[in-house]
Amino acid sequence: MPRIHESTLQEHRAKTLDQIIAAAEAILRTGGRDRLTMAEVARRTNLARNSLYRYTRDADQLCDMVMERHLPDWGQALDQALGRTDDPRRTVEIWTRTNLEQAGLHGHGWLMNLYAEQHDEQLRQTLIYGNPSNPQEPVPRSDRPTDRQAQALLDFHRQVNQPLIQAWAALRPTDPAMGVEVTRGIVQSGMRLIDALDQDRAPEQRQERLTIIIKKVTACAKAVIATLTEGPTCA
Repeated sequence: MPRIHESTLQEHRAKTLDQIIAAAEAILRTGGRDRLTMAEVARRTNLARNSLYRYTRDADQLCDMVMERHLPDWGQALDQALGRTDDPRRTVEIWTRTNLEQAGLHGHGWLMNLYAEQHDEQLRQTLIYGNPSNPQEPVPRSDRPTDRQAQALLDFHRQVNQPLIQAWAALRPTDPAMGVEVTRGIVQSGMRLIDALDQDRAPEQRQERLTIIIKKVTACAKAVIATLTEGPTCA
């Protein structure tokens, strides 16, 4: 019997874990959180149920793993793009374009809806449609899986929106909320268009449509900047 070297075993475990997370994500994208079960993941990966539990304790932890594949990369991409400018007008434009690009890479509705869809409608509205939250409001902490996962999404939501809030505070010191809400509304509409793209399209056709959506929605954001910053009072 051939000897299994440690590196080979580690590679095998890493590959299997990647297959498990990919299967969980496929289920979440098409069926939502209710469809994600250990039995279904085991079936899709051709693993025995007891073998699956060597990699994850339950479906909630699988959701954590899926989120960890997407949210940090999204946040990092936004931070890197915004780090190239300190002009608030450019910040709004870059914020718009980068979030749309990340929605095209990762998807948006399914990701933001992982936990909110089955728990708290107010939370769902916050995550999916960008309703404002009060950053000064104390945030309850919990170790329960669903609370922890929802909190991760709220933290991500705040991280993403803070640069936009700061930019509009610089552009419209007396009334930044109008700029923030209009910009977020435009971007959320663009994300819905991206989510609705037919996954059965040829990759080049999907990319072409995605590029058009990003270009047009970003142009709308630039028009908002021009309109809301006209005049001495920016009324």
